[in-house]
Amino acid sequence: MMNLLPADDESLDDLALGLGLRVLQRRRGHRSATDDVLAAWSAQQTRPEAKSVLDLGCGHGTVTLLLSGLLPEAEFVSVEVQEVSYALLQRNIVLNELAHRVRGVRCDLRELALEQKFDLVTGTPPFMPLGSGVLPKDEQRAAGRFELRGGIEAYLETAKEHLAPEGSVSILMDGAQDRRCREAFERLRLHLHQVRVFDPRPGRPSRYRCYIGGLEPGPVPVSEPHLLIREEDGSYSGAMVALRQQVGVEV
Repeated sequence: MMNLLPADDESLDDLALGLGLRVLQRRRGHRSATDDVLAAWSAQQTRPEAKSVLDLGCGHGTVTLLLSGLLPEAEFVSVEVQEVSYALLQRNIVLNELAHRVRGVRCDLRELALEQKFDLVTGTPPFMPLGSGVLPKDEQRAAGRFELRGGIEAYLETAKEHLAPEGSVSILMDGAQDRRCREAFERLRLHLHQVRVFDPRPGRPSRYRCYIGGLEPGPVPVSEPHLLIREEDGSYSGAMVALRQQVGVEV
């Protein structure tokens, strides 16, 4: 496999991602993290038979890459508008020899209008509304953290327009914004099927929640399974170790 990391480019890391995949990312830019692993795992668990996947606001492509390994028969459209992230996405597609399965689209997701409908739509919206903190000077980091181009409402609106009739949407969000997320589903007349709750440690409020739904009604009441990320001593829980092993990420 060709190494696309220039020898004199000290601003990038070339990291083993898992499942035989690699990811280029900026050392001082937006970085892959636990939320990407949880988003990819949740999406795969939601539609393990998916053949077509739309990844909204995909950044430099970590979730797309992991899902490409978890869903080896699926084809992907990955949407990103931020210039630096999109350039890295394109490099990561080539680096992992995925051009035959992954198509990058540079577009503001609020303006996306594809003719194709998808079995699975996923995304991890920025968690911070404008005004809720100090905007980073780095444009890539700012776009990854703050809702510069919309939050979960915009993601769900675009997802709804691109879902196949029996398709599923899987969106990972900040656990502290549960009411907002549920209201977004309701306003858009999307049916919420499940909320996966990821607890950071015993007795602490959820760090992330994954909202799963579709165009058609699901089980009532909505199921809310919990997964503990770390034990009180800081070690990964057994469930998190199993999750990371499934995704191929080093434990």
